[in-house]
Amino acid sequence: MRYKALPQSLPERIALWSGMVPMPLVDALFPLVKTRALMAGVRLGVFEALRAGPAEAVTLAKRLGLDAESLELLLRVLTGSEYLVERKGRFGLTGTARKTLLTGSSQDSRGYVEFNYMQWQFLESLEDLLRTGRGLDFHHTMEDVKAWESYQRGMLEIARLHAPILAKRVPVPKNARRLLDIAGSHGLLGAAICRKHPPMRSTILELPRARTIAEALAREAGISDVVEYREGNILEGIPASTEAWDVALLANILHHFSPDQNLGILRKVHAGLGAGGTVAIWDIERHGEGDRPELGRDASALFFRLTSTSKCYSARDYGEWLEKAGFRSIRTVRSMLAPLHFLVHASK
Repeated sequence: MRYKALPQSLPERIALWSGMVPMPLVDALFPLVKTRALMAGVRLGVFEALRAGPAEAVTLAKRLGLDAESLELLLRVLTGSEYLVERKGRFGLTGTARKTLLTGSSQDSRGYVEFNYMQWQFLESLEDLLRTGRGLDFHHTMEDVKAWESYQRGMLEIARLHAPILAKRVPVPKNARRLLDIAGSHGLLGAAICRKHPPMRSTILELPRARTIAEALAREAGISDVVEYREGNILEGIPASTEAWDVALLANILHHFSPDQNLGILRKVHAGLGAGGTVAIWDIERHGEGDRPELGRDASALFFRLTSTSKCYSARDYGEWLEKAGFRSIRTVRSMLAPLHFLVHASK
């Protein structure tokens, strides 16, 4: 995946073609303004205010209590970013905005955009990471309740895209009844697997500070009938139970831990699964040996290094840990619908 400057006029096309445009100047300003304009549009209710139809900047400013001249500049940036369309001085939503930036929209992404205010702060520590090698470990240092809510809501929004893939691809033992969703937050991924294999239910192991918000999101997503919560930390062990777990799901979590920690986690999972039980790992895949740099995958890896002092891992990494933990029948599955992610599953 690449993210680059695309000309929107003939003069811009000629300037880029000529090679006379200093690209660091473009990359250092325009993506920042575009991103912050999107964030402000969500936080200040600009997109919701246009739900009913197009409006002039002056009208919209009165409705939202904003400065009309400044708002028009923002609207023009959002138009150039293809979230709005402008006709005769009136601004309206594009199909992309209507699908992703309105309450109840099919691909609602407002939570993730709101969490970007916190991610913006994370990135201010990038130079410290490069000097020291130490990241932020934000799961243990982030105290703001609203930041936790937007973080978990953003993860739910991403999970809506991935849930059908996991429901289809995660192998479930016959007559399975119990799934352990480790650090599953909203629980949507585990719930999707349970819906596919009734009467299986999911138990979500989550940090105490995340539980209240997670439960609220589960109710909002309509999955409370198949999920329940237990507070805990996977580094300290998995929940004790009179019955063994049939499936253990580790989705988008192991990139926050070191190799030794991940091996320890998988050993705990192996001990808690019943015979023939399945462990399923869903995460962003590390670039392969000798692969060319790729912005989407490598930016994700750098960001996880910054936020957790960890990194993305390869299929080989997971395979080695799973084998050492005692698992067998290790398989790797990829989907074109989630090009950065992969699924690694194995059985006990």
